[in-house]
Amino acid sequence: MILGLIIGVGGWWLIGWTRSKKIRVAWYEWLLTALAVGFALLAIQNFSASIAELEPGAAWVLLAIFGVPALIFEAIAMFLVWRRQKGVKAPTAAPAKA
Repeated sequence: MILGLIIGVGGWWLIGWTRSKKIRVAWYEWLLTALAVGFALLAIQNFSASIAELEPGAAWVLLAIFGVPALIFEAIAMFLVWRRQKGVKAPTAAPAKA
């Protein structure tokens, strides 16, 4: 329940922050972010459960199996947003000729 509250507040903050900064985010970038969060949660849950069962080898393998895709999905989403925002910048005004 607490984890759901943290994720909900974090998502709400992220949406508000992107709107306040006027950052456009496409639907597929939100989907990639949701997949990244899902994989990160799987990684954390599997890691903590394997450590609790005294299986540190399995814990690290599962952390890599689910954590690396989470990082890759989020990196792709961030890169796509960054690339779009980089191309949207307004040109600066040229100095007036005397």
